[in-house]
Amino acid sequence: MIETLTRTPLFNLSGSDLPEDQKLINGNPTGISNLNENKYKWTAPLYRTMMSNHWIPEKVDMTGDKKTLAQCSEAEQNAIKDTLSFLIFLDSFQCLNLPNIAQYITAPNVANLIAIQQFQEVIHTQSYQYILEALYPITERDDIYNRWRFNPELLKRIQYVSQIAEDFLAEPTLHNFKRVVNMNFILESIYFYQGFMFFDQLVSRGKMIGAGSTIDYIRRDEMTHVGIFGNIIRDQYDEEDFLLLEEMITDALAHEVQWAHYVYGDNILGISMKSSEQYLDYLGDDRLSRVGRKPIFGSEKFNPYAHLQQSAKSNFFETTVTDYSKADSIEGWDDF
Repeated sequence: MIETLTRTPLFNLSGSDLPEDQKLINGNPTGISNLNENKYKWTAPLYRTMMSNHWIPEKVDMTGDKKTLAQCSEAEQNAIKDTLSFLIFLDSFQCLNLPNIAQYITAPNVANLIAIQQFQEVIHTQSYQYILEALYPITERDDIYNRWRFNPELLKRIQYVSQIAEDFLAEPTLHNFKRVVNMNFILESIYFYQGFMFFDQLVSRGKMIGAGSTIDYIRRDEMTHVGIFGNIIRDQYDEEDFLLLEEMITDALAHEVQWAHYVYGDNILGISMKSSEQYLDYLGDDRLSRVGRKPIFGSEKFNPYAHLQQSAKSNFFETTVTDYSKADSIEGWDDF
């Protein structure tokens, strides 16, 4: 029998908000956000962290980026456009997709986290617009937004991600819910990170410092987003569900390898086809470990870009954009 999810009621006279009656999906809530009653204790530290992470892109100094953009090689300049185009899609997709998931979350503390995430994704889309405005004339900005129209590799990525969400929208079954949760976990913890790493490479060589700082702020938000969906997975999944997650991560890594070879190849200083493959295997195994699974991609915890992550963290802490939580204080990533 196919189990269909029930939307959270606006008001339910016969509902109960007691912790023992709460369910993440297909619960029977009153519709009142009674936050004093909370079965899902992992939501409280994530909520505090996400609320303390507010920032605005206009505070990031982008004045030097246009100069260093001109110093980038042709391959780097093309990769910047392709990377930004894919990142813009991912955050745009989340702005539209997250409410479709949230309406079936019957635990108010969890639903509230997704609402905050949606707001943060809006900030991220604005951040990319701010980067584009600082770097390119308006005609080139439009070219980047519309790059999927003439880039078949990008269009393939977009269609794969969006189809899973469309399937859930058309048929909100439990199976499709878990597929879209998996996609969100993969999107937040794998798809974004290869693009982030590319900007880390540029920053390590003194290029695109402002864009790199903005990426660091976005990355800190994404850590908490991974925490949301990682906890949903750990709370809801059985062995069969985890096998589905592993299958989808395997597919995602294959797609990411193709994308990395296409966008970066062996043409970017510090990046090679081999290192891209190693990094993606590392991401896949690391993300599985976050939800209590054993590694299956043979990465042996080897991250070829570990030095860049430390550099990015140092650059981030040296900025004074806003009062922003440090990575080692973000509960819900290392601790979820």
